[in-house]
Amino acid sequence: MTHEQLLREGAYRIGINNLSVDLFLSYVDLLKKWGKRINLSSVVNYQEIIIKHLIDSLAVAEFMPPGSRVLDIGTGAGFPGIPLAIYDSSLQVTLIESVGKKIAFLKDVKRYLGLSGVHIHHARAEELTSEMGGCFDRVTLRAVGSMDTIITLGTPYLDIKGELVIMKGPLGKDEWRDYSNRHPEDIELLFIKELRLPFSGESRVILVVRPEYKGSKNMEIRA
Repeated sequence: MTHEQLLREGAYRIGINNLSVDLFLSYVDLLKKWGKRINLSSVVNYQEIIIKHLIDSLAVAEFMPPGSRVLDIGTGAGFPGIPLAIYDSSLQVTLIESVGKKIAFLKDVKRYLGLSGVHIHHARAEELTSEMGGCFDRVTLRAVGSMDTIITLGTPYLDIKGELVIMKGPLGKDEWRDYSNRHPEDIELLFIKELRLPFSGESRVILVVRPEYKGSKNMEIRA
């Protein structure tokens, strides 16, 4: 299976049809090129980058409505923000990253791939709430930390109807249950989606939450 076929098939298995792959593969080429100079990711094999990073990132695409203002906190080498911006150019995707070398890489990706809807900030998430608080429809976090850390970092950036899209491993439901038991009135759970990532078989739990508002609960479980 070619890299193009691998990406198309993986995307198809998570519900994405007719994926245009050229920019994705150019992104992987840049990851490989820069990875020889700086530590962008522990995953360096071309196929593993597609499986463990690109397809995983695209698993949250269904929760990003067209035209949304999306914030990716602790983006690292651009996951999931860059794949989301490539997949849907209508998204306005803001990336926050604290490591300077990774910022240089992200700027090169934006320039090389022509991603005009991507905005890059070199900072810690805690430093930008006064500037960008309340500005985003969706805030996403991947491999950032505990549920407490994620909620604390992400919620200040949400617009009044904004939602946090949290990417977790197989213990994600347990982590959420523990958090919600300790903070029952703070956050409303809207969706849980559980899936196994194509090819790797790794478990992924995606939780969509928002600050609690009065009214009926609307939680849904997807598998």
